[in-house]
Amino acid sequence: MHASKTLVRFAFCGALVLALAASCPLFAEVIPAGVDLWTTAAGHTHTGFGSDPIPAGFFCENSKPFTGRVIFQGSPLAVEPAGSLGGADTIVHRLDNAAFNDKGEAVTRIQLLALSLTSVKPVDTGCGQYNVAARLDGEQPVTDMRITHTAKSGGSYVAPLALNVRLTFTPVNGDLKGQRTLTRRVTLGPSSMAVWTYATAPRYSGQVMVDTDGDGKPDTALPMASNFIAGVSPAASGDPVTVQSCETGINATACPPGQCLHQACHCNPNASTWDPYDKGTGCTYLHCLWVCVPASSGGGPGAPAPCPQSLPGQPGG
Repeated sequence: MHASKTLVRFAFCGALVLALAASCPLFAEVIPAGVDLWTTAAGHTHTGFGSDPIPAGFFCENSKPFTGRVIFQGSPLAVEPAGSLGGADTIVHRLDNAAFNDKGEAVTRIQLLALSLTSVKPVDTGCGQYNVAARLDGEQPVTDMRITHTAKSGGSYVAPLALNVRLTFTPVNGDLKGQRTLTRRVTLGPSSMAVWTYATAPRYSGQVMVDTDGDGKPDTALPMASNFIAGVSPAASGDPVTVQSCETGINATACPPGQCLHQACHCNPNASTWDPYDKGTGCTYLHCLWVCVPASSGGGPGAPAPCPQSLPGQPGG
């Protein structure tokens, strides 16, 4: 998916490393188009080949059909200036301005802009050990994102995803002659813990370039930052989402005060049966991301989510 290198000035949202102001912003009627940056929860993201095996002979002349599973972790996208996106490995592009109606609902189209995952450990294919990299492959499908305003400082959203992925299998000895490439169409249901809040400070300023085709060279200019941060704050429904304990993982360290790091997983492709607490058991393809939700000590059911305090350099989802 090559977005134009001269993307119109969309507004940025959803950074993994945030600078939030100490007071909640007022309700905004329009969330500008932009991008959401995410960090993948290492070890909780996988793709499986049980129902769609890699054909016999793919890895070597005598290789059997591959029906195993590849477990992934995020690999920070190549960007300029270096480090400007705080280790983000997944970027979702919100294509339209999203205007709230009188019910507090808004809709925008979304499309994957960049993806950078690598296998947690080498995969045994019967023809040796291979490292696996996942990148986007060509033009990406477009799906709809429904945003709901459930609290003064934010709300929830439903955003099923579809993507064309290129999987590159490289022998652990680095022999490029043995490298193999496979493409897959992946459909992901809405994410669990799908929360958002308003931003009052941009994640970055100036022009930031990002690698969207997986060649390691930044090629596309990101838009300006917006007022929308996916993965932080109040609700996955009308009531606040709370968690009992915090989780930690690669590329994710902490959340704003009063919130805990938690994984949110895209799994079930059927939006009509979406479960915001789905852990992805039995999913052929599962992609889990880090989000920040209120700690259980922040209040009981129905209590408003706390407004994040100013904490430069904290991840948001």
